[in-house]
Amino acid sequence: MLPEGYAEEDLKVGREALLGGWSSGSEPNTIFVRARGSKIWDSDGKEYLDFTSQAWSNNIGASDPRVIEAVYAQAKELTHLRSNYDSVPLLLLASRLTAEAPEGLSKVSFCLHGSLAIESAVKLALKNSAPGGQIIVLNDAYHGRSLAGMGMSWPHSERAFDSMTPSVIRVRQPYAYRAPAGVSPAEWAARCADELRSAIKACAFRKPAAFIMEPVQGNGTQLDFPRAYYQYVRDICTELDVLLIFDEIQTGYGRTGAMWASDFYGVVPDILVFGKAAGGGFPLAGVLASGELEGFAPGDDALTFGQPPVNLAAGIATLDILASDDLVANSAAMGQYATAALRGMQKRHPIIGDVRCPGLLIGVELVKDPVTKEPATEAALAVYRGALERGVILGTTKYAGLGNVVKFKPPLCISREEMDYALNVFDDVLTEITQS
Repeated sequence: MLPEGYAEEDLKVGREALLGGWSSGSEPNTIFVRARGSKIWDSDGKEYLDFTSQAWSNNIGASDPRVIEAVYAQAKELTHLRSNYDSVPLLLLASRLTAEAPEGLSKVSFCLHGSLAIESAVKLALKNSAPGGQIIVLNDAYHGRSLAGMGMSWPHSERAFDSMTPSVIRVRQPYAYRAPAGVSPAEWAARCADELRSAIKACAFRKPAAFIMEPVQGNGTQLDFPRAYYQYVRDICTELDVLLIFDEIQTGYGRTGAMWASDFYGVVPDILVFGKAAGGGFPLAGVLASGELEGFAPGDDALTFGQPPVNLAAGIATLDILASDDLVANSAAMGQYATAALRGMQKRHPIIGDVRCPGLLIGVELVKDPVTKEPATEAALAVYRGALERGVILGTTKYAGLGNVVKFKPPLCISREEMDYALNVFDDVLTEITQS
């Protein structure tokens, strides 16, 4: 129900006033009013299972009372503090988070959202490298919607921003499902790693400052890489003295079935960017960095709301909940269960070309033909809409035209019963659209 005193007309006027900027227009004009755990309700009272975790951010579930209590307690004492000063939640979370970080990442900074954290990471890399070095990125990368983040992401279709985005070096990612005919995933990973090495060596006069990658490409077809690739890039960056940045804004906080994708793949970057799930539904992001790097000088990374006490308190509560509810282990178990079920469906539904994970980072690539692998973009949208009608919100890869992958990325607190319901809905919708 709408808040008392407001009418549909008030909301219509508000919608018309919005500048827009994200929605593709494929979503209905649903107004959501309440959420808890894995569920969310719209203004008509309809209940949905949220398999997007609201932009993959509600890892501990929506509106956890323990986070709300921590936020309320902090808000009664101190809501805002200029970043020149320290607060208790700032120092406590810095201590807790560096203790949870991959080995050697002993320094941390905070900000409000992932795009700013990406910029912090790049600034830190530039500060610790020779002047003028470029950033190397992967094809189909996504690193946010600031001007710098857009420049490091797969080229945006709207070219109006090009003059203000950074120049980057792009290399191919090892997309195993779409490797050249006759090339194994392992060989394709090695070839793509060789391209990275060649790209670095080709910069004879100005060595690149850093190579940034998502361990699992979230917006870029929900893609993980052959396991050997992660060690390849670590070895290459070490050998050629280029900093390695992991963008773990989507993969961190248990999403892979480990606290960090770095832990899952056994590779430690020089800089790790976190966000989305860090604040338990409140805006919080930042950077974990090697203690061997030179840190920021005064003014390098100063943000008025860079260290918000209320959000930091939410961050401490989030770490507590991940541990007390054993959510990282549940992410691993439910991810394995769902992936196995989806691969079972693949035998009955030729439209399923590939199923990939790890953990609750599940992507299902739909194809028109399993031999040609032609992307089934319209089918993916039909699956999204059909599931939504049945009360399950699935993700899709609408970004940059990569629109044939359906995503299963629920909160890590998802139950077996809830997972079964969503899987059954997906199965039913696939049957419906392929037989119609």
